[in-house]
Amino acid sequence: MKALVAIAFVIVLVGTAHAQQQPTAQQQAPPPAGQTCMSQHVEAPGVSAAALITRGYDIKGAVPGGLWVQKDREVYFCNSGRALDNDVLCWRLREPVKGQICQ
Repeated sequence: MKALVAIAFVIVLVGTAHAQQQPTAQQQAPPPAGQTCMSQHVEAPGVSAAALITRGYDIKGAVPGGLWVQKDREVYFCNSGRALDNDVLCWRLREPVKGQICQ
């Protein structure tokens, strides 16, 4: 039963990540100046998938270019592959928050 719940959770997370991908210029024009957007992740500078896994996080899902890792109720999405110095590799999921400037 736990496996089914975990699989369903990963499917929801992957769907959320897919829905957050940037639309092409043809699909959506940039928002008017001053408009705010919802955000459901926060950057985790200095954190990598390898560091999280060594701290006891489990890989819950893998998508091309990234991993979903989780420990208890904390969930991170981490890029995989090569990164430039000072690039953010992982983002922590959180409750959606309004008020951030749209990018």
